[in-house]
Order: sequence, then structure tokens, then C-alpha cells
Amino acid sequence: MAAGQPENKNKKRVQGAALPAGSRWGAEPPCHTANSMSLISADTPMMRQFNAIKKAHPDCILFFRAGDFYEMFGEDAVRASEILQIALTTRNKQSKHPVPMCGVPYHAFEPYLDRLTAAGVKVAICEQMEDPALAKGVVRREVVRIVTPGTTLALPLVEADRNLFLAAVLLPTGGRPAGLALADLSTGQLEVVQFGTGELGRLWTVLLREQPREILLAEPRSDTERESLSGFRSQLTDRFRTAAGAPPAVEEVPASWFDRRGAVRRLTEHFQTANLDGFGVEGMEAAVRACGALLAYLTHTQKSDLSHFTQIRPRATEGLMWLDEVTLGHLEIFENASPGGGRNTLFAVLNRTRTPMGARLLRRWLGAPLRDRAAIEARLEAVAELAANPRAMSTLREKLEGVRDLERTIARVSLPVAGVADVVALRDALRAAQGLPERLEGWRAALLAEIREEFDPMAEVHHLLRERLRDEPSLKLHEGGYIAEGYHPELDQLRELSRDSRRVISELEAAERKRTGIASLKIRYNKVFGYYLEIPRARQEKIPPEYIRKQTLVNAERYTSLELEALEEKILGAEGRIGELEYAAFQEVRAILAGYARRMQAMAAQLATVDTLAALATVARENHYVRPALLPEEAPRRIAVLGGRHPVIERLDFEEPFVPNDLELDAEQRQIVLITGPNMAGKSTVMRQMALIQLMAQAGSFVPAESAELCLVDRIFTRVGASDNLSLGQSTFLMEMNEAANILNNATDQSLILLDEIGRGTSTYDGISIAWAMVEHLHALGALTLFATHYHELTQLAHGLPRLENFNIAIQEEGEHLVFTRKLKQGEADRSYGIQVARLAGLPDGVIHRAHEVMTDLLAGSDGAAVTAAATVQGAARSSPVEAARARQQLSFLSDPHPMLEKIRALELDGLSPRDALDFLYRARANLESGEEF
Repeated sequence: MAAGQPENKNKKRVQGAALPAGSRWGAEPPCHTANSMSLISADTPMMRQFNAIKKAHPDCILFFRAGDFYEMFGEDAVRASEILQIALTTRNKQSKHPVPMCGVPYHAFEPYLDRLTAAGVKVAICEQMEDPALAKGVVRREVVRIVTPGTTLALPLVEADRNLFLAAVLLPTGGRPAGLALADLSTGQLEVVQFGTGELGRLWTVLLREQPREILLAEPRSDTERESLSGFRSQLTDRFRTAAGAPPAVEEVPASWFDRRGAVRRLTEHFQTANLDGFGVEGMEAAVRACGALLAYLTHTQKSDLSHFTQIRPRATEGLMWLDEVTLGHLEIFENASPGGGRNTLFAVLNRTRTPMGARLLRRWLGAPLRDRAAIEARLEAVAELAANPRAMSTLREKLEGVRDLERTIARVSLPVAGVADVVALRDALRAAQGLPERLEGWRAALLAEIREEFDPMAEVHHLLRERLRDEPSLKLHEGGYIAEGYHPELDQLRELSRDSRRVISELEAAERKRTGIASLKIRYNKVFGYYLEIPRARQEKIPPEYIRKQTLVNAERYTSLELEALEEKILGAEGRIGELEYAAFQEVRAILAGYARRMQAMAAQLATVDTLAALATVARENHYVRPALLPEEAPRRIAVLGGRHPVIERLDFEEPFVPNDLELDAEQRQIVLITGPNMAGKSTVMRQMALIQLMAQAGSFVPAESAELCLVDRIFTRVGASDNLSLGQSTFLMEMNEAANILNNATDQSLILLDEIGRGTSTYDGISIAWAMVEHLHALGALTLFATHYHELTQLAHGLPRLENFNIAIQEEGEHLVFTRKLKQGEADRSYGIQVARLAGLPDGVIHRAHEVMTDLLAGSDGAAVTAAATVQGAARSSPVEAARARQQLSFLSDPHPMLEKIRALELDGLSPRDALDFLYRARANLESGEEF
């Protein structure tokens, strides 16, 4: 319906919650908005109403319900039409100031809403709150929900295998810790974590790993807070663009929402508890304050009771391996830099789950592996038993598949957006769950046995839904057709009346003919008069006095009666009343289900665990993984892998088969393995597969190897590959040094460290010096380390560092060509084979030939002067033969060994006294100054 036209008086009432009084934050003063807001010329009561609601939501596009459409006006319409690519029209075309407008159909608005949300736009949905047919004056309207990037429930925007988080961050001030709260509206997950003043790097790690769609920050109340907020927003943009793509939307909310007293009150009222002690958040004041602000925002935007948020869960940091975003990226756990970066990752290989909630749990396990040996062994024992019983496991997995995304289904049913399809999905999921107790019988692993003993299939809820819903219900919420027969007597009568209206009319007609004696009496219907009795004029003397005349025709009269009017009202009102009764019954079912939310969430968590364990067991069987042996804490730290493989690369379709490798690290004898060899030989693959094997084991997975004996590590650090961050003004080398500094400052002797090509971003001497010093530092630290390098000079460290051993990737030469064996062996590589690798890459033959000439010259030189001389020869050859000959003489001079070197080689150092050594140095310096022979 176009704005300004009469209101549609035939639309049903839509339920909704009232908007808080005052500004868009209720009683709070409004903050600055993301887009400017201009009001519309209020020439009608409806447009005055629009202006009032728009003023309370200046940062939202307002979906203003008008009949069968959600209308948008002014700047909202211009912006929405550009994003949605729909026609932009105008209201009041004859006016000097026509108003831009556009609209989307009420019955199919979701795709349009999804596209706006995906574009980072907030949308306020404003509904008609009374029946337009009964309204006096303008129809009452209210905003019933605000959809934001972090609160969308749209299936196309909610990835099945990961959480969609809304985050609230309390920034550290005055030496106080930072607080973080994360909420997933689609699952009811609510987590908090607190970071000390020296742990802000961990805050960034969590944000980059979870990638919230929207982040709430407190509006600044001082210049200091304003400066801190500005710095955080700038870092947020830069870090997300570097590591995760598009940055999240940022919403500044009233600072009072973060106040401790209000936050605690809000949370205790929501959870109906006297305090928060039962949630394990003692001493986490900053995190609780962030959580209180998060709940305030969710209440403001959703305008519902949020009953599916049943608990606060502190995100554990103790007992877990902390993986920073650099390590997650270098090891390609969840993403890689290739097109379709989510495919060839560790998560993609291991994700054989049958439910989305299992996939989300697997993501959490891989992102935060365990450090508790008993907990790891419990997972491994369950995986081992499942893998050893493939038939029983297969039957179990089939049942799990029928459960689908029970976790998100529970959440949707608890929210006002729930439709019939959501309740039907819950019924079907619970139907599949009824067969799971039988499938869980017989498993002995402690983790599986515990789930079996505690598992509650919610039989009473399943029975309720079977009783209340039709087997194949209609999914149209306001039209009925989904409530089962026999549940509601009035509903059954109305349905019978609707189905049998012709029979009922025919029976009434026969009864009236018999009562009046008028055989030609007929009951008919038209849209103008409804049902009526039509009697020929010739039978007027027999018309009963209770008949009421409606219309006179040439040959007949039309009448009605109180009985016919009552029947007409029943028949014509039956469909509308059916819709009302079914909707009321549906709301009753939703209210009942909300009381079971916590129990159903517990069941969903159990099923997700079983699904994840079964997925790991399936991968272990199919990919021939083995159970790792975990060393006790008191044993010497050691990692020994026989026939280790890279879990991702071995699954790729390469022409050559994957070559397994053995490798052992030992804190007492072989703490550092220094790996040399050419590019493309496989150094990085060997290093990464060792880290992935360690990570998989501590996540509770079997590993790709013939055998693996592993100690537990507290962290895995990696520095692999070259990258830059120009938006932060950081070159490749600076990024490399930043990552290296993070490792050296945070690693412990319990860590596993992977370093690849440290120092390659600067000059040779600088690079060697830095790499040399880092190896010495790590040797002193005692951390198990794999260090790959092209600097062959570093192999000399093995003579002075007792726990360092040299390894290399074996190469076979066939003339000028290389054969990569991919096999790691003890000892150092003799050279890097860079020119041969360049030939494989397809460099022109002339460049390859010249590179060989320069290499020969450089190897003959004693210092950096040979480089200059080699370049001089090449330049002189282009000028004249004389200059070329002179340049070759210079190069020959530089390449000849100096007599002084022969004197030094001839010294008997063991018998040389300090005084003799000093005399030798004085004579040598005098000789060099005078130019005479020594």
C-alpha cells in the first residue's frame, strides 16, 4: 500500500512488544548514529506516526508496516533501494518536496531483510499492533524487533558450522582488566572471559578467531575514554582486514549499560537467581559488566524474554592450549589463503559430523585443544571404541543425522520469530532422539557411558508435539492447518463447519421448506448480501413473520432470519476464527517449550559431543590414523613420530604420493632440529605436520602416523611464510619480527615452536645474526623447536649447542635437474639449489645461465667485494673488450687467496702464547699498512 492512502481495514492483528519510551536506548540519551536521519513532511496522521517512530530509531532503516507492505521513506528508501535493487518511487508527487519511497511485500520480506543485514544495515521492524478494521483513526504501530548484523537469525546468513556471535567489549582503563562477552542468539550460547592488562593480545586472538558480526562498546564519558575507544576501533579495522576480511559492525551503546550494579541486577533478574555465584564468574567483574551490556542490547533489539539464554559460561583458559591467530593461520586450521580457503584445512578434513552443532563443537575443540591428560585420554578412548565398532557407529550416526541442528531449533522456538516450521523441526529432531538411548547402549568408554546414563530424550516433549501438531501441517502461521484434530473442541467444530458448510446449508434449506410448507424456498449466497432465503412472490402468504426482508425482485423476495444470520456468521467467520485459535494454540505450545529449553540444550550438547567423537572415529578409520600415546607429566618432554603425514596435503590429488617422515624431539638430547634444504623440498610440510599431529592429539583426535609418542605442550607457536600489513605500515620484515618477538616473549619450556626462514627479509648478515641469536635463545629456553633455514652458516651451531641437531630434506641431482625425495634425514644440506628451483619455475635460460656465472664468481670471492667485481665484469663486457679484461683482472685479484690467510692457517694455535699472538697481530697490522710482505 502506498503511503498516504487509506489504511487497509482487513488485516489481522500482529503480536509484538512495545518500544521503550524515550530515545532509541529507552531512557538513555541517543548516541551518534551511523547514518543521518531526516524526517518526512508530516501531512497525514500516518506520516506523523512514522516520524515519531523513526526519531526513536535514527540509525535503522524502518520497515513501516502498511497493509500488505513494509514501506520505507526518505533516506531509508534511497539507501534500501540501492542495496536491494528495487524501484524507488515518490509520495506526494505533486508536492514541491516529493518523498522518496519503496516497499517490500509483508508475506515475503525475509530475503530483503537478509540482504540489508548482510550489507551491515540495522533494520527496525514496525508492525501494526491492532486490527485495521477495528482501529479508530491511525492504526497503532510499534517496533517489535531490531535486526542487526549480530542478531540476525536468517539461515542464509548463519553459517551452519560456526557460531554467529555478538560481542561486548569493556576496554581496560586505569590498570583494570578488559572484559569480553559473546552471545549467539541463534543457539543461546553466552560466554564471558576476562583479560589482565598484559593479556590484550589474547583478547584480539579471541575476537579474530570467533569473528563476531557486531561489537558493542561503551560510549566515552571522558577525553581519555574517547581516545582509548578511537584507538581500539582503528586497531579493530586494521586487524580484521588483515586476518579475517571485513571488520565487524561497531555499535556504541550507553556507558551505563556496562555499570557493575546494573549489569548484575539485569543478569540476576534474567536468570532468576539471587546472585551470579553459581555460574563461576567470581572475580570476573569486567566480564560480568560486558555481559550485562550485552543482555541489555539483546533485550532492546529483540524485545522478548530471551528465555533460551539459560546460563553464563566462563570461557576456560586454564587447562587449554592457547592458539593465537598467527598460528591458526600458518597451520591453516580453519582457513587458508587459496580460493575457497575453507576447503583444504584441518577442519575440513576432520569435519565428518552429521549435525551442524557437532561441526561447531569440533571447531571449538580444534581452536582450543586440551592440556589435561585425563580429559584428552577420555576423548581418545571414546574415539577408539567407536572406530573399533564401525557397524554400531554407523547406525548411531544415522540416528544423529535426523536430529539435525537441534541447538538452533531450540533457540528459534524460544524467540518471537519462530514459525510452524521451527516447531515441526523440533518435533522431528526429538523423534530421531527417541531412538538414541538404544543406540547408546553397550558403549564402555567413560565419556560415552556418562552420556548414555545422563541422556534424556525428552519423551514428554515429543509426545506433546505429536499430540498438538498434524503429521503434515501447513506452515502458514496465521492461516491455520497445523494444529492436530481432537485437541481443541471449538477448533474441531469450526473445521467441521468449514468443511461441511454446503451440507449444513442444504439441511437448513430442507428444514425451512418443511416448516413453512414452501417447496420452492431456496437458500442462496452472493458477495453483496451474503446468505439469503429466496421465495417466489406467489408464495408470499406463507412467509413466517420472523423472516426479515432484504431485497425485492420482479418475481421473488429475498429474506434472512436470525438462524441464517448466525449460521452465516459461523461459516464466514470460521476461517478467520480457525486461524486465531490455531495461532493461540501455537503460542501456548511455544510457551510450554520455553520451560524445557535448558533440558533440551543439555541434550543437544550431549548429541553434539557424540557426533564429534563419531566424526573423529570415522576419519581415523578411513584415513588410517593411530591413537597417540601421551607421556605422563613427570616424563622427559619428548615428541617422537614415526611415519608422520600431513593430514591435509595427503588428501590432495597430487601426481606424486605423499612421503611420510620420522622425526623426534627430545628436551634432553634433541631439543632443536635445524632443517636445511631447498625450497619446494618439503621443509615447511614436515614442520607443519608435526604441529598438526600435536594439535590433533591434544584435541582428542587420532593422528596421521604409524605411531606417535607425545608430551603435552602449553602452546604451539609458528612463524612461517612472508606477509606484510601495509595498512599498519608494517613491511614483510617488520611483520616477521613482530611474530618472532611474540614467540620469544611468550613461549615457555613447555611450548612447541616452528620457525621457518627467520631473517630472510633483511640483509644476509643481519638475517644470519638475528637467526643465530634466536636459536641460542631458544636453546637456553628449552622449548621443543623446529627451525628451517637457508642460512647454512647456522648449521655450525650444532658444534656449540649440545641439544641442537642438523637435519635436511634429501635431494637427488640428475645433471642440472633435481629430484625431490621429500625425505627428512640427519645432517646438513650442502647448498640450497636455488638456481635449480628457479629453472623448475620456468625462468628464461639466459637468466639461469647468467645466475650460474655470478654464483661461480661469488663462491670464488673472499668477501663482498666479489659481488661488485662480478657486476663490473658483466657491465664492462657490454662496453669494450679492454674494459672487460681489466674487470676480469680485478675479479681475479679479489679471488686470489691473500698471503696473510696462509700465515694464519700455518699458526700452531695450541702452542701459541698470548704474548706471541699479540706480537703476530701487531706485525700483521703493520704489514697491511705498509703493503710489504709479511
